[in-house]
Amino acid sequence: MTDSGVTADPPRSGGGCGAAFGIALIAFGGLFLWVNLTDTPLALLLLDAAPLAAVWWPLLLVAWGASKLITRLRTGRTRLGFGEVLLLALLVLGGTVFTLAQRAIESQGLAPRVTEVRRLIEQQAGSFPVHSFVTEESFSLAAEGEVEIRVSLPAGNILVEAAAVTGPGSSVTPGPEPEGQDVPREAGIEGRLQLVKRVWAADGEAAAARAAAVRLRAGPLDLETGQFSVRIEDSGTSEVALELLATLPPGVRISAFTDEGWVRVDGPFARVEARTNDGPVEVRGTEGPVSLTVRNGAAWASEIGGALAIEAQRASVEVDGVAGTATVHAEGAPVWIAAAAASVTVRGRNAPVAVEDSFGPIEVETRISPIRLEGIGGSAVLRSEFGDVVALSIEGPLEIRTDSADLEVRRARSGVDVQAAGGSLVLDEVAGALTVASGRGEVRASRLSGPASFTGDAGAITVRGFDDALSVRSGDAEVDVATDALGGEVGLVTERGDVRLALPSAGSFSLAAETGGGDVDSEFTLERREADGRSRWEGRAGSGAERVTISTEAGDITVRAHPPAGGDR
Repeated sequence: MTDSGVTADPPRSGGGCGAAFGIALIAFGGLFLWVNLTDTPLALLLLDAAPLAAVWWPLLLVAWGASKLITRLRTGRTRLGFGEVLLLALLVLGGTVFTLAQRAIESQGLAPRVTEVRRLIEQQAGSFPVHSFVTEESFSLAAEGEVEIRVSLPAGNILVEAAAVTGPGSSVTPGPEPEGQDVPREAGIEGRLQLVKRVWAADGEAAAARAAAVRLRAGPLDLETGQFSVRIEDSGTSEVALELLATLPPGVRISAFTDEGWVRVDGPFARVEARTNDGPVEVRGTEGPVSLTVRNGAAWASEIGGALAIEAQRASVEVDGVAGTATVHAEGAPVWIAAAAASVTVRGRNAPVAVEDSFGPIEVETRISPIRLEGIGGSAVLRSEFGDVVALSIEGPLEIRTDSADLEVRRARSGVDVQAAGGSLVLDEVAGALTVASGRGEVRASRLSGPASFTGDAGAITVRGFDDALSVRSGDAEVDVATDALGGEVGLVTERGDVRLALPSAGSFSLAAETGGGDVDSEFTLERREADGRSRWEGRAGSGAERVTISTEAGDITVRAHPPAGGDR
């Protein structure tokens, strides 16, 4: 019997999910209220809060666990509802993502890029206007031999242009020789520098003070090395966006380096070396060699008069016109090269490579990325791991090595050598010797005008149209060959694959077909012979000038009459 004098406790909620949801509402409400009251962009608050969250989010787990422990000590019980489990999983997942993202930013050197994003947000918000300050400086020097102008910025953009040349006498001539000194009478070097400093600040005077802390320094000339340095001295009072414009005479050597920003060099300089860790590089119209090192950006080179060397990491490469050798090492972005007059060598990983309308030998090696060649006037060697290969209009010998990749070759003028572990192979209009070693892929070849040799383990080997010797050896691969004319010996050998052969009906050849356990079906008259447990059929058409042999261990053999050239197919 129930005691009516005892009042039952009211039911309690099943978990702390409601309390956690209430705390989340308070936090988000306070965040948006702060944005509305201070007129601060929400994106800036998130950029500031993200690094803190990446480090201190485990404190939420500590506080949650402490609350559970206190509840257990006070009431003797604690409960964990489904909503709390879900919220805990989301908290751990979100905190882990924040931590990994922060570590990636630090390890990959992306902190300057985050700062740049912050600047853009501030500029768009209008809370910090941009103040620009310009420093200009000219220099003139006389030196023997080549002079190298080295331009370096800790962060900022560099633009190097060639000064206009009006005639042979346009170079600067040194002044009168001081008494007792021997001044070289070589052509003078004259340059002009312009440094643009941009400061984000609400106070103009404060912006000017911050800009004044960044000073442009040029020289002196090192007589031993011929180097003339242009650099920036920064007292570190603030962050200032920099852009340096250097106008220099043609024929000097240029070295331009920046950690964050872009570099552009335009003009007939004797040599160019450029490097950036976070931004694009563009070089155009040089007379001598060019060396580029780019990370997290892009590399553009055009009208290069000497050799070209590019190291690119997570940076796309575009080359249009290079007179000397071109060497590219790339990772994580595509490579495109056109109008290369000398040899081209490309090493890539996760970097699709395309070379077009170029002369000289081509060598490309990639991993996990495709290769495309078109309009190559010299030889080509291609190696690809798990990347498709396309080669069109190759004048010189072509060598291809692939693993589990599809391959297409059309209009090869001087022979092709292919080794492929897998994938489908298509070869059309191949002149010269053709050698194909395939694994388990399908091979289709047509319009061959040189001796051809095929080997394959499994799949299918199909040949349509050849006018020279043909050899096919396979394990389990099906062999299907047809031609309008014979110009050499034909040998088809399989272990367990079937063989289908179509020969010209008006041809002149001797045919021998041999099988261990398969059937032979021929539209030509053949005589059967038995020897050592194997069946052999022999026949002759015309004068029997060309020799055709077919051999299988367990496959069937089918021989058909093919209409002559111009007949119905």
